[in-house]
Amino acid sequence: MAQNRYVGGTALPARTKTIKVEIRTWDRLKGQKEENETFDDVIKRLLREKTVSLGDDNIKAIKYERKVAFFNSDDYEETIGFEFEYNDVKSDRSDFTLDLKVRKVFYRKRVINPSEFFGADNTHKHFSGFFLTIYLKAVALALRKEFRIEFRARHESDYGSIASWRQLYYDYSLSEESFREDIEEPLRLSEEEKIPEKWKNAIENSVSAGLTDEYHDSL
Repeated sequence: MAQNRYVGGTALPARTKTIKVEIRTWDRLKGQKEENETFDDVIKRLLREKTVSLGDDNIKAIKYERKVAFFNSDDYEETIGFEFEYNDVKSDRSDFTLDLKVRKVFYRKRVINPSEFFGADNTHKHFSGFFLTIYLKAVALALRKEFRIEFRARHESDYGSIASWRQLYYDYSLSEESFREDIEEPLRLSEEEKIPEKWKNAIENSVSAGLTDEYHDSL
């Protein structure tokens, strides 16, 4: 999503560029497109999936393999399962990004797409507080699996503490790029980006919204 720039307190319209691509490239981009993603989102996501290291004499591009993991979370007196994928960082603490995405939600007797369950897709997870918390729980699990590092959360709200994440990354000398992209960006967007009406409606009518309503009605 294009964002306005601010100069001297005045909002300037975001600049856009037009690029020409071959029809085969266009078709491949369409094949990578997730539900509700724009092509700008697709290109940004594909760029994040590569780590570019600058050497003295050349540029080296590394494409990560993907790992899949699963965990259960007890939310609103329900046990809900979440399958997610992330980059195989190969135990390289100082130079990685997880680019973590929730793939499936296991709720009661159904396997549900995250967009249907949360009302938002992975690109827009910051619009849903529930989705963002589950995402950060998955990040904590991925770090534990890869580096045997424990993110200690006494309460659900601890996952939304950027100071706690910064301390973890600092104490274990974890990748600055991962902190910026996997932690700081979604937390920042959850504070700064206004939810468009279409996403607000989708979240309010999602499966997870019905779950929270059932929980509060039972109290």
